[in-house]
Amino acid sequence: MGSIKTDSIKWAMPQAREILMIPGPTEIPFPVIQAMNQPPVIQYDQTFDVDVLEPINLALKKVFQTERGEVITMPGSGKTALESSALSMVEPGDRVLVIVTGSFGLLMGAVMGRIGAEVTEFSAEWGRPIDLVKLEKEIDRVKPKIVTMVHNETSTGTTYPAAEVGKIVKGHGALFLLDTVSSLAGIDVRTDGWGVDLNMTGSQKCLAAPLGMAIVGVTPPAWEAMERRKHKAASWVYDLLRWRDSWIPVSRGGRVPEGGRRMQPISMSTHLTHALGVAVRLVLEKGLEARFRRHAVAGRAFRAGIEAMRLEMFPDPSVRSDTVSCIKTPPGIEPAAIVKRMREAYGILIGTGLDKMRTTTLRVGHMGITASPLYILPTLSALEMTLRDLGYRSEAGAGVAAAQAIFAGSAS
Repeated sequence: MGSIKTDSIKWAMPQAREILMIPGPTEIPFPVIQAMNQPPVIQYDQTFDVDVLEPINLALKKVFQTERGEVITMPGSGKTALESSALSMVEPGDRVLVIVTGSFGLLMGAVMGRIGAEVTEFSAEWGRPIDLVKLEKEIDRVKPKIVTMVHNETSTGTTYPAAEVGKIVKGHGALFLLDTVSSLAGIDVRTDGWGVDLNMTGSQKCLAAPLGMAIVGVTPPAWEAMERRKHKAASWVYDLLRWRDSWIPVSRGGRVPEGGRRMQPISMSTHLTHALGVAVRLVLEKGLEARFRRHAVAGRAFRAGIEAMRLEMFPDPSVRSDTVSCIKTPPGIEPAAIVKRMREAYGILIGTGLDKMRTTTLRVGHMGITASPLYILPTLSALEMTLRDLGYRSEAGAGVAAAQAIFAGSAS
């Protein structure tokens, strides 16, 4: 019997779609998908507000690790959470120091600038640690009203020390806004413990819910700063103070009388809300510590696989993320070609880098249910075969074997 040629087989063809190993949106657990398989309900009915949306917000407080704060959920994405927070807090001329460690730090600076803030950027080399001594000196010099930081910079696969930065910010009397879009529910995020005043995230990453929900944790100092505004925020639906006044009861610092009618400033997607509720329940059922450990082991296993394939991670080891990995591509091989071949031939979708790193790096998300051997091992295997197809050679199976060793060790 002759040999079988395999180079022309499209292994992805039998699949209905590719597996998402991009840095979000991520794969969704089946119970979350099933939560959307129901008839529509009235979004302004009190049975939805009181029995569905309110319990989800209260459950999210546990994920945000805040007792003194409130969680506001609204239609949108992580960027919606960022912009609603910024426009709710900032008036023209307010001094804002934006810590820039990648593309999403630049985004926050752009958002603040559009609102009219006087923006000072404190930049660190992408993929490298922040110089906390220099940061404190700059905060002391600028004396900002607000300091913003991306906790987990999705563009570079890096995680920064929000606890230490929060301590510095609070020591200088400023408000601390933290982007946790690709870290919340995957990496330990302590809203109260770190002095975070506005904690901004989205539904589609480590929470493993569908794209379409912006989520903001708001603490009392942030509400107080909003109340001190001279002019109302320039948005009807995304002014967080309106959400407080129309949604939160008096007993928790809002303006809704006890037992009074809740009002959403913008109509909520009931299907996405139900899905988010199931996603949050799954997070809390396993426990936050177990959730964080799952992501830590998966991140370590993926990095071990990459290194065994003789590939180089982009970030410094001290700031490598457990939810997003950023990898340097081998010389002479375009990231876009890797993404295309891996998607079409092997049915797994990863991402290229962003902005100035688009032609030199790849990004892989391992968050939510994809932070597991079920997804990590096939992804490493597909990446190895893709690189082989494009002319790069490494020891066959080395990446999968290295990752397996990490997973096996974590189970002992």
